[in-house]
Amino acid sequence: MAELCDIYDINGIKTGDIFERGKPLKNGQYYLAANIWIINNNLEILIQKRSKLKSTSPNIWATHGGCVSSGETSLNACIREAYEEIGIIIQTKNIKPLTRVTSENLIMDNYIVVQEFSISSAVLQQEEVSDIKWVSLIELEDMVKHKEFFKYENLSCVINFINNQKSIRGV
Repeated sequence: MAELCDIYDINGIKTGDIFERGKPLKNGQYYLAANIWIINNNLEILIQKRSKLKSTSPNIWATHGGCVSSGETSLNACIREAYEEIGIIIQTKNIKPLTRVTSENLIMDNYIVVQEFSISSAVLQQEEVSDIKWVSLIELEDMVKHKEFFKYENLSCVINFINNQKSIRGV
């Protein structure tokens, strides 16, 4: 079944048109995707290893997210994607917007949430995810350096968030 997505303009406003995911967009047309960064009370980041079956970035560690379906908000999409990919239920009230990044024909909304999650209760979507784990900020930065983790444009915002939390907590 084809995944339908809304088309947006450069300002992130729906144009009223819809396209089938995977089909090319025209110049000036954008689609919306969303990522969520899940942080626990120990200020570790929950990451997932992309399945070897993925056409883009297989076997690379990443955060959770995906395309926003037609009629859906980016906030709802990141909640849905995290549930579909690893089985976590995220409460909307705990999510904070992080950044919006636009590149090529993509608008990416990024969110962050502080929430506990037991890896033993995870249900991995096999065609999307092969593994998950909690990592410290130092481990994550090392993974980025060794090209084991996807290089996100907004990673510095996640690092700042964690460092601010450490400062608030006096860690």
